[in-house]
Amino acid sequence: PSWMPLLGHIMVSRSKQFDEGDGGGSDRGAAEDGFRFATNYSSEEVFCDAARRRQFFNDFLRWEGRFLQTGVGISDSGLTFDGAHILSDGRLETRSHSNPSKEALHLALLALAASQDGLPGALLRDVGGAEEALRQLRQKAAALERYRKERPELGGFMPWFDAPSYGQPVEPEVAVRYNGMLAWSLYFVARSLSEIGETDLAERFGLHLQSMREAAVRLSYKGSGKVAARFSVAPRGGGTASKSEQSCEDPFAGELFCMFLDLLGDWSVFGDAATEEKEAMWDDPDRCKWLGWSALEVTLEGSTHLIGAMPRSTFSVHEEWKHLLLPYDEVPAARRAQCAAERLRSWWARAEGLPGLLGDCHVASADGGTRTCHVASFGIPGAVSLRLDQARQDHVAGCGAFGLLLADPATGAAWLHETLCAHSGMQTKWGMAESCAADRSEICPLLTWDAKATTSLAVLGGLGSQMRRFLERDDLLKRFSSILNRLYGTRAGGDESHSLPGELLGFAPPASVGTQTWSPGATASACEEASVDLECAKAARELALPWCDAPRILAARRWFDCHESEPGAPYCTGMDSFYEEWGIYKEPYSDWYTPSTRSVGHYAAASEKDRLALYESVVSCFKLGVPLVLLARQPERYRLFFDLDVYGGCEDAPNFDKVIRFAWEDEEQVLARSIVSSVWDLYPEFRGGLGLEVAVFSSNGLCSRKKRFKASYHLVFPDIIVDRPEKCTQASGKCGQRPAARHIAVRNHVVCRLSDAVDAGGALAHLRDDLRRCCDSEVVSESDDDATYLNDWTEILDEFPLWHEPGPDAATGLRLPFTDKPREGRPKLPLGRWRFSSATSSDVRLGDISANVTGELTPWSEAGLHPDALSELKCPDCWTDTDCI
Repeated sequence: PSWMPLLGHIMVSRSKQFDEGDGGGSDRGAAEDGFRFATNYSSEEVFCDAARRRQFFNDFLRWEGRFLQTGVGISDSGLTFDGAHILSDGRLETRSHSNPSKEALHLALLALAASQDGLPGALLRDVGGAEEALRQLRQKAAALERYRKERPELGGFMPWFDAPSYGQPVEPEVAVRYNGMLAWSLYFVARSLSEIGETDLAERFGLHLQSMREAAVRLSYKGSGKVAARFSVAPRGGGTASKSEQSCEDPFAGELFCMFLDLLGDWSVFGDAATEEKEAMWDDPDRCKWLGWSALEVTLEGSTHLIGAMPRSTFSVHEEWKHLLLPYDEVPAARRAQCAAERLRSWWARAEGLPGLLGDCHVASADGGTRTCHVASFGIPGAVSLRLDQARQDHVAGCGAFGLLLADPATGAAWLHETLCAHSGMQTKWGMAESCAADRSEICPLLTWDAKATTSLAVLGGLGSQMRRFLERDDLLKRFSSILNRLYGTRAGGDESHSLPGELLGFAPPASVGTQTWSPGATASACEEASVDLECAKAARELALPWCDAPRILAARRWFDCHESEPGAPYCTGMDSFYEEWGIYKEPYSDWYTPSTRSVGHYAAASEKDRLALYESVVSCFKLGVPLVLLARQPERYRLFFDLDVYGGCEDAPNFDKVIRFAWEDEEQVLARSIVSSVWDLYPEFRGGLGLEVAVFSSNGLCSRKKRFKASYHLVFPDIIVDRPEKCTQASGKCGQRPAARHIAVRNHVVCRLSDAVDAGGALAHLRDDLRRCCDSEVVSESDDDATYLNDWTEILDEFPLWHEPGPDAATGLRLPFTDKPREGRPKLPLGRWRFSSATSSDVRLGDISANVTGELTPWSEAGLHPDALSELKCPDCWTDTDCI
């Protein structure tokens, strides 16, 4: 989930993650003697308990942030060291050489820390937070500018270099695979910084990316679909590159560079033949040799399972770097390949009793000193190109779990925890050490970006979700997806209508997760259940889903099975509406995940563990393309929110979605500022000092009922607690009595203030006229002397979601983030979080109103209430019926 902070002159806070806060981690990470935090958890605990897992991740990131400091992982120039040796006396000896892959990791982590709170904020919280991230980014931008000025012939590409001397090359050849990582991180950084208002800094990184884009084809492309793995350019050689005979056709980091070449490279030198050359790159026979499927038998706890996967070079986790940077898991064919690799990796490691997963890494020297040696032959025998006697399994990598953390955070967390606890030396004052012997006898006393930053980035979910949005905005997502479908669907083969060997199995946790919690037998027996759930989901949504999605679909459905509750519970699936000629017909909403034992689904999370497990299933299903339908019901008190519905043109009209530009994306932010100003009338203490924070969720797309584009925004004010308005019932007495609820009073006040401002003319009057034109001035009701338009303030600030239905079978509420309405196809997504004054933090789950059940009503100034707001406090039923139902 990503957030898009507001641009313009409104002060920006920072983007927030879905469930907010720092995960409830303790302050023990701040103490110098608390770096062995992993012993406060168990592998089984982080595997099963979503709340404890988040605390574990928070503590992990806080200590990993100690590596992101000058003199540890970073040189005085701002460029990265390769790493640092831990000497016997506890001091560090830095490794001054580095390459652009380390720069890519550093940039990605800094951009996340600068633009997001929640878990990304934990990285640098103890050393300056977002401001420290921005300081390091400015230093990095200056170093890259100096590098380009001193070495213009390289077009921004970087070889292995010396970090203290601002990138002085230490070898003549440039490896393109490392530079593909750098290019995509620059792309991410530039766009992330733009979204938080750091436009000047974004442009500085954008210039380096532009240099690489302009030079990439010239320096690396050999023609006929062949891309050089390495090149060199003489400083005074006229810019002509000497390209290696070896080509870049591997489906790992090499593919990542070729994706950069295709999507962002400048192919103008080929004129009309540019498209043909790009297609030839993906048709390269040497590339196609990697694409296929094989299977390996794994014997685990007395039973043998055949598990399929695509071939790998060594089956080291470093082959999965591309999944950290680009949204591979958004494409089902690529997701299938990713899950297959992690399934085999985890089952094989459990069968071998390893305390971690295999990865290309350094190990301690044979003499027991502080020197280390790099080993690239750790692999799974039978699944790689290595011979049986070549594939080593005597050490596990600190970063071994990063691929699994992306594919399944629960299982990945269990393996990460297992490795951290395998030896006391795996946890240091600067975070995780490089590797550990498989027999737990020793560790490698080394800190590297490859081990540490890959794992940190995976704990944060990688860049995929945000990069998907950026690629879509730049009109690159379709091309990206088509390439992956071509490679991993058509070329890789495998009939997607049938599962691959072991594809319905889940991922295997380490052996310390006992058989009562997870066993291969129980996992295998659940395959049939999972396949039924998958088929139901595919049929209900009319989608093609790979079989590897079945375990996650099963987990979501099981949550709802286990958490059914009585009417009035915090969550419900709501009612489904059907529009017939004679009117609206409603019935309880049902879907592939809803039990059939009740007429209307009501659900309750008994603990924070259950609530976070629900959140994980909600996000997981959204990422799979099957968003759930789920409402959070109002408790008696909750955070103030508004539900804005703004309509655009009819579905066949040109620019039918232009209403977004007026409603939210205008530079002056007229609507947002006007709403906040109206709220300040009632809560004047938030005008200055602490300020007023607003979190915004959006749901945009075609409205199935009106056949118009609809832009919906949920504005949540975490600083203000209100009480809910309830509809009248027969038991409430007289119909039409004024409800004692501030929420509807505040909403009415805002509507009145907006109307007054329109009458006075100015920017808001122009906005109202623009919004009316966007919906073709559609009238929803009219009287002799007045008409109400579809985009009038009374309609835009929808009051109906605010009213609580008190009946025993009522099924109303506010959608959770990443969920959808029935058959709408416009899920609710986090858009951004703004502060209209000085910044403070708020640790609340803003998207789930049912979670905000404590706290006193926020004091307000009733004298500031618009006089007309009080006269319109009747519930909606009171306006139309003599007796409320």
